[in-house]
Amino acid sequence: MFPGKCSFQPVRDLFDYVYLAEHLANLSGKKLHAKRNHINKFLENADWSFELITPENIDECIQMDSTWTSENSVRDHMSVYDELSAIKCSFTNYVSLCLDGALLRLGGHIIAFTMGERLNINTYVVHFEKAISSVQGSYAMINREFVRYILSKYPEIVYINREEDMGMENLRKAKNSYYPEFLVEKYRGSIHE
Repeated sequence: MFPGKCSFQPVRDLFDYVYLAEHLANLSGKKLHAKRNHINKFLENADWSFELITPENIDECIQMDSTWTSENSVRDHMSVYDELSAIKCSFTNYVSLCLDGALLRLGGHIIAFTMGERLNINTYVVHFEKAISSVQGSYAMINREFVRYILSKYPEIVYINREEDMGMENLRKAKNSYYPEFLVEKYRGSIHE
């Protein structure tokens, strides 16, 4: 509609990381050996459990997220609190949005949670994942167990989209450490006068 008046620039910070679901569920191969080690360390905790998020445990998840936010306030103040607001909104509308979610407990306390939704016939998108990083293996464990649950609920899922890294170096490193199958590129468009 506007020939010669538009330009598009890739925005690397917003590229989505997409993984083969089976790889995240099984963590097989040499590349993912470190992830298996983290999970084995986590499994040394005898008193852990995996459960689905329900209206009955949402308030506990919100409290855990508040704790996580206060412990991770070194990040950009605005992005942390924007994310906290988005998570609270997702929990408030959890049932009506038909979201899936799960959590990990250790000693009866929530130490990790995640939630997402089916994107299309073969792709599931994970919107949020939080874990108490001082509990070794908590991130790797909630990721693996949730993907296993998703595959049992939606056996036709091939891909897990774990969204963008927002330009945060630690998050980029963590997402790359799972060896994505591909990245979904996103662009910013501009119209020139």
